Amino acid sequence: MLEPILNMPVLSISNRRTIVLADLHLGIEYEMMKNGINIPSQTDGLLNKIMVIIDEFDPKDIIFLGDIKHNIPFVSRQEKKEIPNFFSEISNYLDVYITKGNHDGSLEYLIPKKENIFLYDGEGFSYYGIGLFHGHAYPSDEVLNCKTGVMAHIHPVVRFTDSLGISNTLAIWLRVPINKNKLNVKSSKKSTKDIIDIRPIAMDELIVIPAFNDLCGGLAVNIMKGRSFGFLESILFGKKARAYLLDGTDLGRII
Repeated sequence: MLEPILNMPVLSISNRRTIVLADLHLGIEYEMMKNGINIPSQTDGLLNKIMVIIDEFDPKDIIFLGDIKHNIPFVSRQEKKEIPNFFSEISNYLDVYITKGNHDGSLEYLIPKKENIFLYDGEGFSYYGIGLFHGHAYPSDEVLNCKTGVMAHIHPVVRFTDSLGISNTLAIWLRVPINKNKLNVKSSKKSTKDIIDIRPIAMDELIVIPAFNDLCGGLAVNIMKGRSFGFLESILFGKKARAYLLDGTDLGRII
């Protein structure tokens, strides 16, 4: 059973004693420093938050849906130092599954070589019949053949604006029924010729998980006009997608 953990951007697969989270963006402080914003590393704080969740819920597996690191196309000194220690510590307590995101170039060189750490590419993987992928790349056939999918990537938030024009954003979950006719066409471009690949799929629902790191911001899905999200756009921002706050409040069809 898939259940968001109350007031946390963490998904529980309760019948498998598994937790799922995404978009850590470890090393984002380096980019912020280059832009004149000096913030100490938050990696230990994020690790401590995860360890508290592990202590409370006692999972046997933890799954990270991409964007473990932040800086692209290079690896910062901070990431080289902190990411190996981060996963070495977590893997002392449970098995670790990671699917790569668009920020995760060279991540394979930072992850400790341990038997209980499993790294997958951006197409994702199936975990006991649940399709897990980051969301920047078209999911694999294995993922599409799962009834339920879980993705990250867009850091979904909702923006509230009062009568004075003052805005506030809150992280949300998205629950999206799949229109299979819109998802089962993969388009790519080679030279000047469009290649269309029709794929049979079983997926009928997609859950979008909010970002775990508060520093990486988010996409206000209720005001996202003009943004392009490729093959995902027609399903994520259709009229049937529902949004939920971390406290469980159902915001309805706000997109």
